[in-house]
Amino acid sequence: MTLSAVALYSGYTIWQMRGLRRLQTESIDRNRTDSLLLLRIQNNLNALGLAMRDMLDASEPYPLTAWQPQFRRLRTDLEDAMARESKFSPADRTNDQSRFLASSMTQFWEALDRIFELARSGNEEEARTQIRISQQSRQAALSTAVSRLLVQNNEAEERAT
Repeated sequence: MTLSAVALYSGYTIWQMRGLRRLQTESIDRNRTDSLLLLRIQNNLNALGLAMRDMLDASEPYPLTAWQPQFRRLRTDLEDAMARESKFSPADRTNDQSRFLASSMTQFWEALDRIFELARSGNEEEARTQIRISQQSRQAALSTAVSRLLVQNNEAEERAT
């Protein structure tokens, strides 16, 4: 009787340990996937920053509206990465962090649309000023927010291992 109780308890303990190991592995995999998506977002944000810098370069012979297809492509990729990332975000991320990132991204694109509209209407100098004054700082703020999320993921992964 005692031997069967010990065997039963040992089996239950092994089953629980396997469940915990599986949970830990799934959590780490989810964190890594989220980190890869955040790195994709960070890469696109850096590409946006470089494109805006190039737009402001006086030696560039192109009008501002010539940059719109590049920004459209980056926007499509960013929106896809953001949608995927929201599915894999870790459980310890607050809704406020996710909402902040999404709303900041929306504000960035709305302002950029207004800038391109200014450029189309012939106000290229005003559009360049808006890029210099607000868009570059918005891009930097987005990049910082994504960097913070990456740091959180790294810390969560270290705790899980």
